[in-house]
Amino acid sequence: MNPNHPANNVTPKGDYLKGKKIWLGVTGSVSCVETVGIARELLRYGADVTIVANRAALELVGEKALEFACGKPIIKEITGQVEHVIAGHEADLLLIAPCCATSLGKMINGIGDNPPMLVALTCIGAKTPLIVAPAMDSNMSKSSIVQKNLQNIKKIGTVIEPILVEGKAKLPSKERIVAEVCKVTGPNNLVGKKILVIGGGSSEPIDDVRVVTNKSSGFMATALSETAFAMGSNVELWLGNAIHQPGEWVETKRFDTLAKLKDMIKSMKKYDAVIMPAALSDFIPTKTKGKLDSSKPISLKMKKAPKIIDSIRKKHKGILYSFKLGSNIKEKELTEKAKKLLKHSDCVIANYSEAMGAKSSKIAIIDKKNTNWTEGNKFDLSKEILEKISSEI
Repeated sequence: MNPNHPANNVTPKGDYLKGKKIWLGVTGSVSCVETVGIARELLRYGADVTIVANRAALELVGEKALEFACGKPIIKEITGQVEHVIAGHEADLLLIAPCCATSLGKMINGIGDNPPMLVALTCIGAKTPLIVAPAMDSNMSKSSIVQKNLQNIKKIGTVIEPILVEGKAKLPSKERIVAEVCKVTGPNNLVGKKILVIGGGSSEPIDDVRVVTNKSSGFMATALSETAFAMGSNVELWLGNAIHQPGEWVETKRFDTLAKLKDMIKSMKKYDAVIMPAALSDFIPTKTKGKLDSSKPISLKMKKAPKIIDSIRKKHKGILYSFKLGSNIKEKELTEKAKKLLKHSDCVIANYSEAMGAKSSKIAIIDKKNTNWTEGNKFDLSKEILEKISSEI
């Protein structure tokens, strides 16, 4: 590939697929028009993408568009180079997206009558990780035959369930698909580990229509949850008041008040690690029934809120990381305040209020032995935090 080709100049989102050879099979569903975006998203995480397409797909999406997407000629026929054999040796993962009902049936029944199916059968035999993203008419997807084939393919690979919209079983977003690729093929530091991330701010009612909240955007929490997913964990996100929303692939529960969060903690499951925020309300107003008269000034009576970290520590015996937020204080003072949380936490992440809502941040990672300052975008910082957790689990 020419170093000046646009495929070499995508904006990176992460390095989970760096050095990984991803083979992308394209079959004859109209959803194959989404394949260009999927290929580019794979490149953004460092993947080396090879596209193999059948004739039906090339009637729906242009060969040149697919070549542009991955930056190399696509495989549209098996030549003397025995491309399917090469795939069995070099592919780190085979992604069939979209996978039409016909191709699904062919894979299950061992019919290799076109390039993607020959590659699929060879990769299955080589035990190459397989991800299948079905896309078809919704009535077709409900067919007992198709459902049986889906159950059978799940025995040898991962199936990304389609989204039922407008009478069609459509491909999910490219972000959803690539997140699964990262989870299956990426660093796998947290495979099989259960991680709980709590984030966002709480909204405490003043009356029936008004609340007291804070500037928490939920950005760090969503970055942590998406990164934990990409690193292989079974991650759950409890999200309060937030501007940033997690990817639809992250299992998410919502809370609004501290009272609701405390109820969730009472019935919390067992996790290998919990990461919780600093940006929860420290004060709770006395709620007035109805709606306060807006024509005259009011005074709010606030009581000190219970510390959520105490409730979590009583229920959770595993690794606990907490955040400490500072404002208008020096680094030394912030770290001293953060170290007090080590009474309940295994590690404290200290940062400043300027980070709220920002894409980047400067943080101190503090445990009982060390204090390390680092800075960068929140996804890179999330990876650094989770790599530390993975070394401790």
